[in-house]
This record gives sequence, C-alpha cells and structure tokens, in this order.
Amino acid sequence: MNLATRFIALGVTLAAIAFHPLHAQVALAPQMADFSLDGPGKTHSFRLSNEAKLPMHVVVTVSNWTMDANGKVDIAATTEQSLDSWVQINPTRFTVLPGQSQVVRYAIRPAVPLVSGEHRAMIFFTEDPDAAAKAKPATLRVYFRIGAAIYAHVGPVHRNGDLVALGTDAQAAVFTLRNTGNATSRMVGQYALWRTDAYPTHDAVASAQLDTSYRPPKGLLRFGKLPQDAVLPGAIRHSTLSFGKASLSPGHYVLAVEGTFGDSAFNRVVRFDVPAKKDEP
Repeated sequence: MNLATRFIALGVTLAAIAFHPLHAQVALAPQMADFSLDGPGKTHSFRLSNEAKLPMHVVVTVSNWTMDANGKVDIAATTEQSLDSWVQINPTRFTVLPGQSQVVRYAIRPAVPLVSGEHRAMIFFTEDPDAAAKAKPATLRVYFRIGAAIYAHVGPVHRNGDLVALGTDAQAAVFTLRNTGNATSRMVGQYALWRTDAYPTHDAVASAQLDTSYRPPKGLLRFGKLPQDAVLPGAIRHSTLSFGKASLSPGHYVLAVEGTFGDSAFNRVVRFDVPAKKDEP
C-alpha cells in the first residue's frame, strides 16, 4: 500500500457499551440492540450513514466479546453457545456514497438450544483501507471501526445489582457496581456536587435541575446525569464520573446521587474533603 494511503489510525467507537460519540463522519443507528430470542425469529437491522465527502468501503464482521472491570472490551473465543456463531448478516461488504446510507440486516438462527440467560455478539463495521486506496490513491485518510453490541435474551430477564462502593477525590467519583442479575444493566440517575456549607438538608439531587435554563444556587458546583456504562451479568465494574477538567479546590464537599442500577434503586450521600497540597497554606 502507498505510504500516503496507509491505515494510519483506527477510530474504534463501541457506542453500544460506553455510549461515546461516534466518529464525526459516520453515524450508526441504532447504536445497540437488546431483544428477546423467545418466540419466532425476527430480522433486525442497523443503518450506517456516510457524512463524509468520500465514499466509504465497509466490511461487516461479528465476534463474541466480554468486558473487564474497567470497561475494556476484549474479543472472546467463539463457542457453541456464543451468539456470534448464529448471527446471519446481509450484506457483509458494501460501499456507501457521500450523503447516503446502507441498511445492514441480521437475524439470529441458532442451530442448538441456547441456555437461559443473556447471549452477546459485537457487529463490527470496519472501513476497508485497501478498497479506499484503490478508489482514490495517494490520499491521507483516517479510517473507522465501529462496534455495535447485540444483547439477546433467552427466558426471563432479571436486571438486579448493587452499588457496592462510591469513592471520591478531587478529580472524580468512582462507582463500583456489581451485577447480580442475568442481563446487562446500567445506572440511570443524576448527581449533585455541593460545597458542604451550602448543602441542603434534603432533596439535594432534586434541587439540581438538568435543563439548560437552570441557574444553580451558590454552592452547587456540578450536577448532571450518572454515567450509563454497561455492566455484564455476574460482573463487577468501576464506572467513573469526572468532575471536570480542573480539580476541585481544597475544601469540604458533599456528593449526592440517586437513581437505579437495573431494577435496583439507590440513594447515596458522600461527604469528603480535598486536602491542600503540601506547598499550599
């Protein structure tokens, strides 16, 4: 391959897992799929849109996958029970012209009975650098790879779990989540970070509105939605909520959070201090 057309970067966006923004020049909808395998088989689809100025030559593949406690996705070996063994995709290779889109349909056709519980697969949409180089030689480009997760369920779905721990420091809060159910779960809720001397006696989270016109009261430093990171069944995951680019100044703080993790509700208040650095008065 010509040096100028080398595959210089692989923009990987697992939007269905971590809910991050997609590559600016490509859009995928939906960004994940979650459905039951009980009953008659159905055909599902994703739509990939080309928002760039050049054609995109795309190859579609499917893999089994898992995730560690820090949210790192790893490709796992295919087994008879893994969903990737039974995903049928059409088409698996195509070209999308600028401003147009391509629908990719898929169906789950297991040849063996799947055990009760959640079965997963990751469908990867990868831009083919070789095809792009042949179409427009000597062009320096960045290519993409997008993973869309499929969560398919056999039998009853139980989204149970616990907020095991909530740690804080000057930069962030770290939620330790344990999934005790049989399906992937996420947090849904909101948080409010207060200076201790301004912390209200009750409704600390409800007092922090999420609409853009809201003017926060003095002492309410941060507020917003909780991270919606996926936690696989039987797994423990650490989910980080950043307090922003700048660290909190030395002082006394209160973090109030409320929401749900799967079908389990939680409400926590954490008081913490940010100490002054040794060279500060």
